[in-house]
Amino acid sequence: MSPPIFNALYLIKVFGALLVVACHYAGHYYQFSFYSNGTGCFFIVAGYYALNWERSRGLHYLAKRLVRLYPAYLVAVIAYLLTQWPPLSSWPGLLFHHLTFLLTVPDKATAFALNPPFWSLPVFFTFFALVALLPRLTPRAWQVVALMGVAVATLHTPLIEWRDGYIELWVFPLHLFAFWLGGVIGQLAHRREVEASHAFTWLALALMAVIIASGFFYQTFLELTFELSGFYFRGVMVLLFGLLFWAVLHSRLITRSSRPLAFLGTISFGVYLFHNLPPLWLDPLIDGAWALPIAFLLSVLLAWGSWALVEAPLLRFLKPRLARWKGEPRS
Repeated sequence: MSPPIFNALYLIKVFGALLVVACHYAGHYYQFSFYSNGTGCFFIVAGYYALNWERSRGLHYLAKRLVRLYPAYLVAVIAYLLTQWPPLSSWPGLLFHHLTFLLTVPDKATAFALNPPFWSLPVFFTFFALVALLPRLTPRAWQVVALMGVAVATLHTPLIEWRDGYIELWVFPLHLFAFWLGGVIGQLAHRREVEASHAFTWLALALMAVIIASGFFYQTFLELTFELSGFYFRGVMVLLFGLLFWAVLHSRLITRSSRPLAFLGTISFGVYLFHNLPPLWLDPLIDGAWALPIAFLLSVLLAWGSWALVEAPLLRFLKPRLARWKGEPRS
């Protein structure tokens, strides 16, 4: 991938991570509801990469994904367990379910027991499993529309209540359209060269503003609409994220590399995993909103520490061995 594409991926991942942090910190420190489905940014980025740039399939592909995601996730699980210290009798069950990427949980409550953002891990894993098992496919726009139809239909069936909403922890049928949208964006964006323009830059900035504003009005939207409106809101946000990604890919925001952006993009998954830890530590020590900037700084430091001490060393050790497994060139 070219540097501008890396820059675009970094920017979208950082934006998504900041939206997730804002969602949890706004409620924790200001008792204010803010929600814009920032996780959808990560769904689109994962689909973009898996359906456009990834060449391996099968167990080899799953192993590559696990090598990238599992170490930080495992560190985070242990950190939340030691911080919250639930009753020891619950530890075996919590460890088992989390070690299986929450694919074995009996209900959604267990998925949220340690850290709410963990709910997305089984969604990612089931998408990676589909990519590993399915033949190489070219994502199309009509397929995104069809998968959106499947999601809407599912919302109006008893499936949505199966095992207290457990169906949402799988990529299919509610979330697959988001990953597929990322794949379609990649197909369209790289079919022909489009010169970066200021128009797309302004469009990207305007979309970011709309997404942030939507997050502020989420609770009001729920109160004024119907029971399942939250799911539709999330779907609309995914479409906005897709349009934002398209605009960013063709904007001047990514023409020059930025070390701070690359750093934050690299550790964005860690920020996503660890950002709820600092508030648990700081609440007994620092009162109210004064703790927010400290909590955010600690989140970045935790994510960087996980990357520098655990994730990067393991990647350096395991990636050449995975490459030799399939005879791939080293990257």
